[in-house]
Amino acid sequence: MQTLLSVEQQLPFHTVVALSYSNTHGLHQLRSRDLNAPLFPGGPYPLGNNNPLFVVESEGLYNQNQFITNVTSHINTNISLYGSYTLGRANSNTDGLTTFPAKPYSMVGEYGPASTDVHNFATFGGSIQSIWKTTFSPLLTVASGPPFNITVGHDLYGTTLFNGRPGIASDPNKPGLIQTSYGLLDPNPTPDESTLSRNSGRGPGSVQFNLRASKAIWFGSVNSMDGGGKKQEAKPRYSLILTLQIRNLTNRNNPGPIIGNIAAPLFGRANQAAGSPPQTGTMFSEAANNRRLEFQTRFTF
Repeated sequence: MQTLLSVEQQLPFHTVVALSYSNTHGLHQLRSRDLNAPLFPGGPYPLGNNNPLFVVESEGLYNQNQFITNVTSHINTNISLYGSYTLGRANSNTDGLTTFPAKPYSMVGEYGPASTDVHNFATFGGSIQSIWKTTFSPLLTVASGPPFNITVGHDLYGTTLFNGRPGIASDPNKPGLIQTSYGLLDPNPTPDESTLSRNSGRGPGSVQFNLRASKAIWFGSVNSMDGGGKKQEAKPRYSLILTLQIRNLTNRNNPGPIIGNIAAPLFGRANQAAGSPPQTGTMFSEAANNRRLEFQTRFTF
């Protein structure tokens, strides 16, 4: 169920401002569980050979609230600008059917930031026509960091899954603890320790600036006749449109997925750029993070 309330106001200089509130409430979202998982280590049943029985269930919950500001301004016939800013929060206990609870028989700590929980998102763009009849279309996108799940990096509960989350250390002298920016974490939590909730980590933000420049050249005018045999205004017969598009003009290195394994040397960092293809792949990705220039030519007649 999605609800949207919006108010628009006309301002001077051909400017319109719209303020919106959006609420999204999702029930019966998909997630998965292992019905044949052994009990927690140290419980009444020790870990043994597990024959996983994975099932998909529709017990998930999703809630999102957003406050959105949109501004559009047609300053004159040559300049049009627009901007948008979104402040939002999104929480859920699943990010899709591949989401399993960290503890097979407990949903405690599963309701937390959703993968879509980007708190701040802003865009700015427009169309500017210069005196040389060249049109420039900039687009700036800025977003705060998305959440990521923090895990211990091994099969903690004997489910053949590696999604167990570390405990919050209650005894700072316990061997094997790992000091992180999220506190002193225990990769082998005991039943009496509280564990981190799902998606407790938060990655860095991203900035993307694209620019498109195009110029149209008309030539080869021809005169046309109206029904009375009179000449009408000459119209160009041919047109040549030259376009240059630059993606990530500043060549900013926006990070890709953040490594959440606390045992990994690169914990809390990314080992690939945003939009990069899988490291095992060889196909070029158009969404690759590095600067990219594209030149296009179009001739019409």
